Amino acid sequence: MKQFKTNISILAFFLVSTAAFSGCNDDNDVTDPPKPNEEELITTVELTYTNKANSSKISTFRFADTDGEGGNAPSETDTIRLAANTTYTVAVRFLDESGTDVEDITTEVLEEADEHLVCYSATAGTAVTITDQDGNGLDLGLAADVTTTSASNGTFNISLKHQPGIKNGSCDVGETDVEVAFVLEVK
Repeated sequence: MKQFKTNISILAFFLVSTAAFSGCNDDNDVTDPPKPNEEELITTVELTYTNKANSSKISTFRFADTDGEGGNAPSETDTIRLAANTTYTVAVRFLDESGTDVEDITTEVLEEADEHLVCYSATAGTAVTITDQDGNGLDLGLAADVTTTSASNGTFNISLKHQPGIKNGSCDVGETDVEVAFVLEVK
């Protein structure tokens, strides 16, 4: 019986020793896991259309949901009204208006251009051509030309895609940071 108690004592000593040695490590050997890119809150999408034939004709259309997705209904959803058979330049801004200070998320999108793509689609008589690129020559989409055709009604959709490490110029990959469908009237 004495040998059994000795064996248990030796086993207990080895277990405690192993736990003590494995619990200690050099702080220089510890690495923090990489932090994922924190997604910014985008509460507002602002589109500024400038008539190419008459640059004094500027219209701004906004979508705003200041408490973010869910919660209260959007506080502002403009209808985009454009003239038929006209070409416009479009500038896009993404904002966080959830607090007292407005944060322009467009700056971060521009800084991380190789990880973002602004995507457009329209169901009314319009064609969209992205006119800016990232450092790799792929479309970015913060600037575009929109050409209208004959009068029609539909929607104008815009989405911001986050595509770190996978951007290939396609809207089919990545996470959607924000997506808005505006009512579009071409007259």
